[in-house]
Amino acid sequence: MVSASASKIFASSSNPLPSPIPPSGLNDLPYDVVIIGAGIVGAMLARELSRYKLKLALIDKEDQPGLGVTKASLSYIHRNHMNPPGSERAKFCVGSQDRFRALAAELGLPYREADEINIAFDKEQEQQIRTRLDWAFKNGETKFRVISKEEVARLEPRLTRDFTFAVYSEAHGMIHPPEWAFALTENAKANGAEVLLETEVLGLAQAPDGTWLVRTDRGNLRSRYLINAAGLFADEIAWMAGDRDVKLFKTRGTFAIFDSSVSSMLRHLVYVAGLNLSYSQAMGPTMHGNIILGLGWFKEPKDRIDTRVTKEELDCILRMGRQIMPDLPERDLITSFAGIKSTNNLAKPEDFYVGPSGVSPSLIYALICSPGITGSPGITRRIIELLADAGLELQEKADFNPYREKPYRFKDASEEERKEAIARDPACGHLICRCEQVSEAEIIEAVRKGARSIEGVKQITRAGMGRCQGGFCGPWILKIIARELGIPPEAVTRKGKGSEEVIRFDQIGASL
Repeated sequence: MVSASASKIFASSSNPLPSPIPPSGLNDLPYDVVIIGAGIVGAMLARELSRYKLKLALIDKEDQPGLGVTKASLSYIHRNHMNPPGSERAKFCVGSQDRFRALAAELGLPYREADEINIAFDKEQEQQIRTRLDWAFKNGETKFRVISKEEVARLEPRLTRDFTFAVYSEAHGMIHPPEWAFALTENAKANGAEVLLETEVLGLAQAPDGTWLVRTDRGNLRSRYLINAAGLFADEIAWMAGDRDVKLFKTRGTFAIFDSSVSSMLRHLVYVAGLNLSYSQAMGPTMHGNIILGLGWFKEPKDRIDTRVTKEELDCILRMGRQIMPDLPERDLITSFAGIKSTNNLAKPEDFYVGPSGVSPSLIYALICSPGITGSPGITRRIIELLADAGLELQEKADFNPYREKPYRFKDASEEERKEAIARDPACGHLICRCEQVSEAEIIEAVRKGARSIEGVKQITRAGMGRCQGGFCGPWILKIIARELGIPPEAVTRKGKGSEEVIRFDQIGASL
C-alpha cells in the first residue's frame, strides 16, 4: 500500500502522477512476471512476453521508456565483429539485423542501414582490425573485406588519407533506441501488459511461497518471477533482493551531434581500430540524418547519473574527429551529451551476464555492456528460455497482435499523404518544430500515447532535436503538453519529476 508520506506527496503535487498501484492482498493472484527497467531490453522482453497468457508488468522510475542508458549510445545494430568468438556477446548478437528489420515492419518503426569502414593509423591499430576481422569470420559474418586507400577515397572523399589499413563491412543497422523502447512498450500494453512508469522500486523480499514482494513508491505488488533489467541501477536492485555480490563498473564517454545540413559529408560509419577497452573513436550518420562523433577516453563517472560533458572531453572528441575528417564541420555542432556504460563482475571482462541471480532462479539478471542494443533480441530470447527452465508456463495467445500502426510523420510523408492527412486534421500541417519538420498532430499523438515531458516528446517525435535545440519550438511544445494532460504549464517537466521547465507562464507565454 502507499505510505502516508507518499499519499501526502501525491496530494500536494501540482504535476499529477500516475495513480497508486492497487493494494495487493495475500489472496490476490500475483503477477507472473515483473520486469524492472524499461530500457531496450526490458521493453523488448515485455513485448515478447505479452504474446503469452501471462499477468505481466513493466516498471520504470522514468516517465517514459528508454530514457536511461538506452538513449545514450551510437545507436547502431553492429555486425558480429566486435565480440570475441564464444562470448555471450557474440552468441546474443547473431542475426540481430534480421530481427530488427522484422520488428521495424511490425511496429511501424524506422530502420536504416549503413556500411562501415574500419581504419588504422599504425601497426598496433592494424593488428586490432585484423583481430576484429578474424572475429567476424569466426562469428559467421561474410560481408567483410580489406579495401584499398583508393576505394576508401571513392566511398568517402572527405575522409583522411593518413590511415594505413582499412576493412569494409556491409549493412550495419541504425535505429533511434528511445523511439523503439516506446513503441515496444506500446505494443506490449496493447497486448495486455501493465506498464508502470514513474514508479521507483524501493525494496524486494521473497515470501515463503517463493513469490516476490516488490515495494515501490506507488504501492506494493507481488510476482512469481522478477527480471532485473535496471541498467545502471541493476546492482541496487540485486542488493535489495539480498544479493550483495553484484558489482557494476561504470565508465563515461562523450558524443557530439552535427546538424543534418552536413549529413552529405559522411555516408559510412567510420571506426578507428576498436579493441582498446578504455578508448573509442567513431563517427557516422544517425538514423535521422545527423552526424554523430564519439566517445573518446572513458572516464569513471562520479556517480551513475554523472552525464556532464566537460570542455576537455569535448575538445578530445573533436580532435579525434578531425583525425578522421580533416574538415570536420565544427561550426555545425549543435549539441553534445555523455553516456555511461557498465560492465559487471558476474561475467568475463566486457561480456554480458544473462542468468539467474545468486539468491533464487526466479530472479533473473540482465547485466549488459556494449553492444547491448545489438544484443537485445538475443538477450530477450535467452531470458524467456530461463523463465521456462525455472517453471513458467508459456502458452501463446491466439489473439496476440504483433502490429502497431505506423505514426504520421510530416517530414517523411509524400505530398499526397500530407494533403490527405491535413484534410482529416489541420494540425497535421501545422509545423511546431521547423528544424525537424514536426507537426502539432505528431506532438499531440505522442502525448496521448504516453509522452509526459518535453524530453519524452523530443525522443519520440524529434521536436527540439534540430539546429535550434528547441529554442523556438520549446514554448509551443510545453503548451501542447499542458493542454493535452490538463495541467498548468508550470507543472510540465523537462524530463520527469523535479525538472519543471518554467516557474511562471504568464499571459505572454499563454498567447503562444
